Amino acid sequence: MKRFLLFLLCSCVGAFSSHVYSQQNMKLSILKTKNISGFPSGSGIAYVGGKYYAIGDDSPFLYVIDENFKIIEQISLLEVKADDFKGNRIKKKRKTDFETLEAISSSELVTFGSGSKSPQRDIFVQIHLGASPKITSFNLTSFYEEIKKLPLLTHSELNIEATAYLNGQLYLFNRANNVIIRFDYQQFLKFLSGGVFPTLEAVKVTLPVIEGYEAGFSGAAKWNDSQLIFTASVEETDDAYNDGEIIGSLVGVLNIADFSAVKVERYSLIPNSNQKTLKVESVTLPATSAMRCDNSVIFITDDDNGNTELIKARLRF
Repeated sequence: MKRFLLFLLCSCVGAFSSHVYSQQNMKLSILKTKNISGFPSGSGIAYVGGKYYAIGDDSPFLYVIDENFKIIEQISLLEVKADDFKGNRIKKKRKTDFETLEAISSSELVTFGSGSKSPQRDIFVQIHLGASPKITSFNLTSFYEEIKKLPLLTHSELNIEATAYLNGQLYLFNRANNVIIRFDYQQFLKFLSGGVFPTLEAVKVTLPVIEGYEAGFSGAAKWNDSQLIFTASVEETDDAYNDGEIIGSLVGVLNIADFSAVKVERYSLIPNSNQKTLKVESVTLPATSAMRCDNSVIFITDDDNGNTELIKARLRF
């Protein structure tokens, strides 16, 4: 029997202007930026074993990137027909829309399609790293249909933009109304193999406002055992399928120790790069918590024109 646990949270953290780099108990310094040639539409990033792994929402590849932000390998996640490409990008109507990438362990990554167009974007890919990476894909249409039945999502579009893994739990971040869905990862894998549907928990979070628009989740990663770091951005659109004008992006920390009372503890606007308004798609940490003495993070950005930029920044609280 399907079980749904539902929590509702509206933890408003205030509003700020995109022209003033205000923050709440957080400061951000940009250390390095680099455009990644040949990598379209960056959308997800994870750090494993001294390498960055990254995906694009209209690319069939997992990109392996070294510490100098240079692509050293491409791993094919999908078979795509030549007719489905426009240049090096999969056509919008055909793309699987990979928006998330998360490390489960030092040898396992996962990515989810956004679910914003069915069935093309109803996909989960499990990646086992090694000398010959093993790629396993699953159709998520039935899983996403159940998620859509959650009370917090019945009047909203599905658009999964981020994934985080913490203490055996997977967290999916729906951009359209800033709902976080949590479930046990092993239960989820058993369901994909014909087992019982996993128990779902859901919570809604209110994010800061930029120029009259509430920011929407775009990325997330583990910060420590009770907190997640997240990115959010603002586009001038109410449509989960079509992109809008990019207005700005921010980074923040969520306290999830009590999932019934998730709250934004601190945040900062991310300054624009080279006079360009940044659309930050996700974030990762370049080392384990024990080694992360300087609180450095890596952002991946997408300008909606097929260009990807990596940014190294330092957070100070």
